[in-house]
Amino acid sequence: MRWGLYLCLGLFSAGLWAEAPMDLESPFLKTALVKGATGAIEEREVTKAKIVGDKIELITTKGGAALFPATDVSAVLPKLPSAGVVYQLGDVDEAIRMLESLPADLKQRPEASIETLQKWKDLRKPAEEAEAKRKQEELREQEEKLKQEEAKINDWMKDVADFQKPRSEIDLAAIREQGQKFLDLKVGDERKVREGLALLAQVVSKEKGGPLPDLVKLNEVQPKLVADDLLVWVVVGILALSFFGLLIGLSFTSSGLIRIREGAILGGIVFGGLGIAILAGLAAMWWPIGGECDPVGLTVSPEMERVVTYAKNSVKPVYFLPSMDFRVPSHDFATGILASLPPSEEAAGMFKGKLKEGKLWVVKDRYIWSQPVTALGIPIPVSFVFEGKIPSPESWQGIAPDRISIGKVVIPEPLGSAFAESMKAILQGGFNSGGLSGIKAKSGEGNELIVSTQSSGTKPVLAAITATSSYRKEITAEDLAKIFVESKGSEFNGKFVLIEGVVDKISSGSEFSGVANAGIGDLLNKGKALQKIKDDQFDVFYLHGMDSYGYRKDPLYIKLVIKSPDVFVMDSYGDVYKGPNANIVKEKALIKKGYRVKFLKEGRVQSDQIKNNEIEVYGVEIDGGGDIQCFDPSAPPPK
Repeated sequence: MRWGLYLCLGLFSAGLWAEAPMDLESPFLKTALVKGATGAIEEREVTKAKIVGDKIELITTKGGAALFPATDVSAVLPKLPSAGVVYQLGDVDEAIRMLESLPADLKQRPEASIETLQKWKDLRKPAEEAEAKRKQEELREQEEKLKQEEAKINDWMKDVADFQKPRSEIDLAAIREQGQKFLDLKVGDERKVREGLALLAQVVSKEKGGPLPDLVKLNEVQPKLVADDLLVWVVVGILALSFFGLLIGLSFTSSGLIRIREGAILGGIVFGGLGIAILAGLAAMWWPIGGECDPVGLTVSPEMERVVTYAKNSVKPVYFLPSMDFRVPSHDFATGILASLPPSEEAAGMFKGKLKEGKLWVVKDRYIWSQPVTALGIPIPVSFVFEGKIPSPESWQGIAPDRISIGKVVIPEPLGSAFAESMKAILQGGFNSGGLSGIKAKSGEGNELIVSTQSSGTKPVLAAITATSSYRKEITAEDLAKIFVESKGSEFNGKFVLIEGVVDKISSGSEFSGVANAGIGDLLNKGKALQKIKDDQFDVFYLHGMDSYGYRKDPLYIKLVIKSPDVFVMDSYGDVYKGPNANIVKEKALIKKGYRVKFLKEGRVQSDQIKNNEIEVYGVEIDGGGDIQCFDPSAPPPK
């Protein structure tokens, strides 16, 4: 806020006083200099100042108001705050500016002296600190609010993404309404919310057969992983090396033993050592990996199942699936990706590999994959092992094994590099053909990855989304109240309705002060001047919404703001009459107590929120008795 609070007599005399800036809403005290009855200047402690025609209205600290001719008000000066009170920086600056610009005669007063001005200047530092703290707090609150809104939308999107979850019509309507509310409030990414609603438009209720029909079509994406010829020759080489190596190893060992027995100790040691070394190498090559690592089961977590389903839909789109972000533990991601690769069923040369038969181990942050193969039709207990960081979050598709082993024997770098490229090509082909190349992963918080999938399929028309709208043009007061209690009032905000219900009480715009009801035949305030409470107050009918036996602890009313040339009043017996005068009721009751009333003219719902236990419907016209229908609630309603 800003001060600008002085009114100088000279300005007023010159006709310029109206141009002086005034803050009528300052939250702290001021000192008004007012000419008293004797002509002396008196000080008055006020909270607000207001220009009313050619007068100045001063609001005192006790809430009273006093009017003075503008020529009698010399100035309204800022009053120094009490100890412990900190003003806003803008107010302090405005007070300093105003004090510095006062006429010389006013600067002689203690409230505008140089000492007082210095005290105001001394307040700048605490005001600056308070301003900085306030801004930080507002920023923190704003960030917290954004986080909460983001969390709500993320939870909603996660629920939407689980399109395989069976849902009833009520469940579907609730989640669609929540998404529509995000759009109405302009919260979050509008595109993502609309795509989420488009996805829901494809989901059918549980009673109609399930979430998405023919979901099995997604399983038609079953690519074949064909092994590279290099693997064939590697396996053949292993077989040949193993066969001939075993013969050579046994022969050298046997020759060494014979030489030692015959006395050729040196030759026996050389040949025997070579033979044992060859046999040890073969044993290391055929020795299974395991024991020193933690085995990991190849399972697909529910979250990864959704990721893979979204990805596979991009290969052969069956439904519209929007781009979606998932938070997945890196462990679930790695195992889920490998488990999602379909097995190879086609032979290449003499080699037939089945990637589903492999095993996975974890050592610290590295994954080791062991894959048995079959060559020449003979099952070989040889595992091709590659290890690397799987996934590498920023580019997990580019898996590059950094060490290739057969058993415990590391393949030499030249052959290992070629083998690694071959294995990488095989895996990459599996990712691409399986639809997994559309998955993008990046580091998240802790041990989580943020996994994204691209949108696919044709977006459906969203007309189906509004088909389950709870908005009805004709509605009872009880039903409207129930909808608002269930936080679904947004569908009625600004809409026109024809309402029906039981009138519980009324408030007449022409009632007299102190009179709530009129009795039959009574003449109220006899002999007194008639005066309305407010000129712009309409008649208001309050309809029963819900009471303590319904959905709320406190009574809830539908507040109908009536537009009519007539005046309406309720007598002490609960019957409603119409004027022209609210103080005399002799004619026939317009609405009998307890009868249901159907209003035939529409009114506008003013808000989507319940305020003061009321739901306001504005502008219901009653030009005569024909605009309403009354009927006994025990009898059928009129058509």
